[in-house]
This record gives sequence, C-alpha cells and structure tokens, in this order.
Amino acid sequence: MFKIIRHSLTKRWIQSVATLFTVAISVGILFALYLLYHGITMGLSTSENRMGADLLVIPDDARDLQDSSELLFTGAPVCIYMNKNYEKEVAHISGVEKVSAQFFTQTLNASCCSTATATRLIGFDPATDWAVQSWLKKLPAKSLAYNEVLAGRNVSGFIGSNTYILGKKVHVAANFEPTGTSLDHSIIMNIDLARKMAQGKPELQHFWQRYGDPDQIISALLVKVEAGKKDEVANAITDLGDLAVIKSSDILQGIKDQLDTVFYIMLGAGLLAALASIFQLFARFYSLAWDRKGEWGLYRAMGATRRDLKILVIGEALCLTSGGIILGSILGSIFYYLILLLLESQKAFPFIPAAWPAVLFGIIGITTLFELIGFISAWFPARQSGKIEPSAAMALGDID
Repeated sequence: MFKIIRHSLTKRWIQSVATLFTVAISVGILFALYLLYHGITMGLSTSENRMGADLLVIPDDARDLQDSSELLFTGAPVCIYMNKNYEKEVAHISGVEKVSAQFFTQTLNASCCSTATATRLIGFDPATDWAVQSWLKKLPAKSLAYNEVLAGRNVSGFIGSNTYILGKKVHVAANFEPTGTSLDHSIIMNIDLARKMAQGKPELQHFWQRYGDPDQIISALLVKVEAGKKDEVANAITDLGDLAVIKSSDILQGIKDQLDTVFYIMLGAGLLAALASIFQLFARFYSLAWDRKGEWGLYRAMGATRRDLKILVIGEALCLTSGGIILGSILGSIFYYLILLLLESQKAFPFIPAAWPAVLFGIIGITTLFELIGFISAWFPARQSGKIEPSAAMALGDID
C-alpha cells in the first residue's frame, strides 16, 4: 500500500510539493508563535514573582546611561552610584517595609576574568537582602561564603567550579534557575567582596574619583512597600534628592502590552497561513472524488476492497501532512530564533526559553491538529472511493 501511495504522490509531485510546503509554512509559523508566546508568558510571570522588589531606586542620571527595562532585564554592565546614606533615608519613609542596597560593577574583559564577555557584577547585602537570600536556601550551606558567587543562567565562560573575577579567585557556589530578570546575566556576590574587587582596578578609578570611595556608595536600592502605597512611596523617594524610581509592575505591563501587539500581528499571519493550508488540503482531496474515479475503479477491478481505497486516500493525506509537519517544525525553530533575535535587539524584555516538555507538548498539539485536518480533508473522497464500481475503470481513462 505504501508503494501505491508513494507512486500517487510522485506522479502528481507539483501538487504534492505545493500542499506539503503550504502545510509546512503554517506549522512553522504556529510553532514559532507557540514557543515565543510560551517564553514571553513564562518570562513575565517569573519576573513578576522573582523580581523581589516593588521599586528599584537608582541615581537619577542613570536613566541617561540605560533604559529602565534594560536595567531590570539585561545584564549590560553599568556603573551607577549614589551615596549609601540614601538607604537609611528611604527606610524611614512611611509605607516602606524593607530596603536593601546593591553595588554594581563589571567584569571588564577576558584578561582579568574567566567570563567570555563583560558581565554585570551585583554585590548584595546579606544583612538586609531578601531577594537573593531566597535563592540561598536552596544551597546545602543555606548561605553564601565571602569568596563564593552565584552565576546567572546566561553567564558563560566559567571553567569548572572556580573562576577569576577582577583578578580574584572565587568559587561558583551555584547557578541561578532562569528568572527572566537581570540576574540571568549577572554574577552575584557579597557586597563587601564586590567593593573590594572594584576598588583596586585601575580601569575603574575614575568612578571612585567622581563618586567617592566604594565603601561609601551604592548603585541601587530594592524597596518593598506596603500594599496600595507604591505611588505614595515612589513620590516620597524622588523628593529625597536626585533619585529615580523604577516601578517593576509598570515596566512589566508596558513590555507585555508591546509584545502583545507584536504577537497578535504574527498570530493573524499564522492563522491566515493555517487557513490557506486547510483550504489547499480540502481542495486537493475534494477534487479526487471526480479526478481519479478511473484509477480507483481499476484498483477495484484488480481486487482492492473499499477499505483498501479508503486507506489509500487517507494515507496520501496523512503522508502529506506528516511531511509538512516535520518540515514545518524545522522552519518553525528557525523562525523562532530569528524573531527572538529581532525582538531582543529592539527592546529588553523578560524571556525564558521553553523547556523540552513544553516544546514536546507544542509539537504533539500541532501534529494532532494538522493530522486531524488532513484526515478530515480526505474523509469525503475516501467515502466516495468506496462507491466506485470496477466497471468504472473501463469508462474513464485517467489511470496513471
């Protein structure tokens, strides 16, 4: 039976290739959209849960150096500083529950570090931090030693469990699970260690000349506020001096709105392509009931049963859709990476790639959908083929 199906498809190779590619493009677009939507949804959800703070307070001039979303969702090295006394002032504002300082610096280049590219270093204060501390509970020691660091998911270049950062040897205690935030692109360490590493580097001396000794400055404040007081606290913080306040929820919502627009446009294109492939499949196999009566009659005259003809017709449809699904999955993966690169180059946003179970679920779902479409498309001509009498082969001459 397979040889007959292959013969039928190859004899009509132009129609077969056209149908296969129509299915493949539809599958590719829908598969790419599924992976993108899953990654963006997971990234937004995880970022919201793991951001750890309602407000991020930074020096006001930091906005000139980097976009707010880039500060939250990328690990681009950034050296921004303000006086550490702001931590106490923010902590005394009504409605503030928790405040913790962070110190930013960078790995500079490969000559001083084991990382492949310049990476943001984040020093956190173990005495006041709650965001990073929640991750430390997963470590066997439940804490981070002075010479230990945590590496984000997207930090590359480490060799083994030890590495050199700004000329100092440290131990990589663990890697963060994907967070969808800047932690994925950063190296986390004790704030005192980060300051000590940065203090002696000649490349960073101009910062200390401008802002003061590293022991007296901080880069950002994580602030957790009481429910319903976010705006009130944010206004009070900006009144303290040259400070800028980033509301993580507003940034996340803005990114979600932008990506939703892009997604709906691509979804519309994907649905149009899917409808085109469905129409092509129905048109291709619907016409078989008239175009191939002679061929089916000959098979009946040679002893084929009605069941055999139904299997033949449905088999052709499933072969075409299966081929289109396989090719489409490959095209979809390519579309996915190209679109992702385009989005990342235009705007920083939280994104967590789909894990294998989610990818497998998508493949199974799309496969089931298009195989069902192929089956339904062939069902009518398959029923008609069973009604062909052997005598029809003598009356019609369309036999291949």
